[in-house]
Parts: sequence; structure tokens; C-alpha cells
Amino acid sequence: MTAQLRRRRVSSPAPFRAGACRVGGRPNKPSVARERIAVLALQRLGDVLTGARVTDALARRRETATVELVHWDATAQAAAMLPGIARRHALPFGGLRRRTRIHPVAAVRSLHRHVDRIVDGGGFDTVVNLSSTRFACWLAPALLRAGGRVLGPAIDGLGRYVASHPAIDHLNDWGSDPELGVFAHQDLYALAAGVRLSGFAGLRDGGGRRDGPVVAHPFGSERSKDWRDVAAWRELVGRAGAALGRAVVVVGAPAEREALQAIALGTFATVMTCPLPEYAELLRDAAGLLSVDTVAIHVAAAVGCPTVVLRQGPARGHAFVPGATALCVDARSEPASIEDVLALALRQFSPSPVPLSGSAALLERVRVRAAWRDDHGLLGLSTPQWLRALASWHDEDRDDARWRGLWRSHWAGEPLRADVLTQLAQGRSEAGRRRWRTLCDGSGPLAIAARRVAAVSPDAGRSAA
Repeated sequence: MTAQLRRRRVSSPAPFRAGACRVGGRPNKPSVARERIAVLALQRLGDVLTGARVTDALARRRETATVELVHWDATAQAAAMLPGIARRHALPFGGLRRRTRIHPVAAVRSLHRHVDRIVDGGGFDTVVNLSSTRFACWLAPALLRAGGRVLGPAIDGLGRYVASHPAIDHLNDWGSDPELGVFAHQDLYALAAGVRLSGFAGLRDGGGRRDGPVVAHPFGSERSKDWRDVAAWRELVGRAGAALGRAVVVVGAPAEREALQAIALGTFATVMTCPLPEYAELLRDAAGLLSVDTVAIHVAAAVGCPTVVLRQGPARGHAFVPGATALCVDARSEPASIEDVLALALRQFSPSPVPLSGSAALLERVRVRAAWRDDHGLLGLSTPQWLRALASWHDEDRDDARWRGLWRSHWAGEPLRADVLTQLAQGRSEAGRRRWRTLCDGSGPLAIAARRVAAVSPDAGRSAA
């Protein structure tokens, strides 16, 4: 969704509950209306997996009758892994595109037939939309029964963008920019769905030792996300086995097998291409995962596998944090070196933490942050205590924490505090100053309050000494 769409805020009514009645002068227990819920996960494989917490929580509610999933047919493997789903409805992504090339009406007619089969003559009491594309926002209301509700983003009957929760407005305005956002996208959707952000154990049954291999996933869905070339991966894989004292498995899609074999050549590593559920089984007991930003990091997050994520291109910042077991390494002047990755992997994967002090060269090349969940259950990123980092990194962490607090308080309806806004205006990090300028240029009560602070302090938001 683009920020230019006209927005309208709607309330999110609670599910209908029948009131108590009296029989023979004694009150009965209130009956609870049972909801039929649809979850829209019209995204890529990894994004679909981030909906596991939402489907699990919805299925466990006493007032839920059934939870059904609507997804693209290409993501069937990820859809099958989500817990709590009674029925899965796969829309034919390629088929609809082909019909669009024939004529737009052909695609619409085909889609209507699919919608009729999904709603099954009734429609859903609640549709939870975990996708912000225009198509998903249009489809969500089309699945509702009369009087039903959409949680998440939608487009209403007048063509207006509708957000059921201010977290979705935040996602629409800021969340797609890795430099501005301070929340993971998956958390913003979960907030809109009314799901608790803590207490979900993931898809790994029980605990147990991680005595499996180190897994390397070198290729993402976009070349802009790749770390280095095949030769660099070969050297990394060859040295990782010796440095970590583990076998190494190189994984990827079947179409990548030739390149994966080139990486494993002469390294004693094995190559594995397999369906997503088998990949999850591998990562359940793996010592750790080395990967670029791709479906692999979301599978690892779902089963609690420690991960070193080598991120470049658009896959940076807080927006794309996969889970609390990730160490995110964002390229700055250049991607991490092989020595950098080995040192970080040794620190991240070892049962007994290995001390690591950041060299000047490492700190110049990359930004290293560990993922964690705050007291509200929201994913975040911060500089690890074991890394002797630049002072500017700690400035960023402090600014991030203040901005997260501002948004949480605002969404909870708490009064705006001028002293908090003043602290944000005086932020010492470049990211903090950019957020302040963006806020002042925006609309709504927070922007108005920020402009008042800026009027009092004209230098607010500019470079600090």
C-alpha cells in the first residue's frame, strides 16, 4: 500500500457475545458466538511463515470456530506448516496472471469463482489480512459476511484505504523504509490482528540439544540480497567446518543445485535440496544457520535455530527481523568478510559464548545487531553487549528505544508528553534525526505535537555535536 492512498480509521468491534438470560430465576453462563476466521497470507514463502504466531493464537481462542488460510498456490509448503488451520485455500497466482493477459474481465471472473468456493455460501465473521498489497486489501472485505470485520489493511466499498489499527498506518507510512522503521513488519500485522506478541513457542516441539550440522543457505530470491560470489561461499563453507567443529550442509532450491555443488566442491560439505518441511527438520537440531535474507531465516526463526543473517540491499533495518535468535549483519561500506562471518558464527553458535571484540575493519564494513523481544513482545535490534562497538551504534540503539516507546504509547492512547518529543528532537543518531524530520513533515496528532516542539527549538532534528 502506498502512503498516498486516502486513509480512514475504523473501529475494530469485539466478536459478538450473546448476553446472559434467565431460566427459572437463575442466570445461565453467557454463550459465546463462535467465529469463522480467514487469514490472508498472500506473500512469499518466508512471509507466510511469520503468520504462524497469528494462526496459532486465533485457533486457541474460545470464541473461534475455525481458522482458514488463503494463500498463493506457490506457497503451499509454507501454508501447510502453519498451526491451527482447518482449511487452506490456494489461489492460482500464475493462472490469474495468465488470464489477465487474455483480458482483465477473464481474471476477475476466475477470481470470483475462487471467492465463491472459499466463502462457501456464507462468508467469514473476521478476515485477518497479513498482506498490504492492493489485491489483498481489496480481497479481504470480499470474503466477509454481512456485519463482519477486517483486521489489518483493507480497501472499503468507496475505494478508500482502511486501517483497523494504528500500527498498520505506521507500516503504510514508515514501515517499508528500513532506515525509518523500528518495528518488524510481522509484529505490526500481529498487533492489528489482536494477537499477543509473547508466549508463542514456535514450531519446534520441545527443547533438546543442538548437535546437528551448521547449515549454509547462500542464495536469496533477489540477486541484490546476495552476500558474495560462489568462490567466497566455498571458502567460507570450507573454513566453517573446521572453525566450528561441525559438519556443514549447503542448502537451496532444486534449480540451484549446480551452484550449490560448486560451493561444496572440495569442502567436505554436503548439498541438500528438499521440501520446506524437511528443511525445517534439518534446522530443528542444527547448530546454526548462515544465510542471506530469504525463506531460510524465517524457517530458522520458527524452530529457534541460531542464525547469522548477511543482509544487503533492501533487506536491512528492523522491518525484516526474522526472530529473536537472529544476529543481523547489515552491509555498510561493503559486505562482511569471510573472517567477519566466521568470528560472528563462532560467537552466535557456540554453547559456551566465545568473546569477540569488533575490529576496526569489521565495524567499518558492517553493522552488527542482535535480535530480541522487548517487554511488550515486540522484536527489536540492538548492539550486542559482547561487541566493542562504535559510540554511534549505541546512540542509534538509544534513539531506537525512544522511538519505539513513543509509538507504543501513542497506539495505547496515552497522552503525548512534550519531554519525550524533545528527547527525540535531540536525537544523536542520523537515523533518529531522519525520523524526526519525517515525523514533522507528516500528519496527525504526533506530527502536530512534533512541529510545536520544533517551533520552540528551531535546531531540533539537526546534526548534534
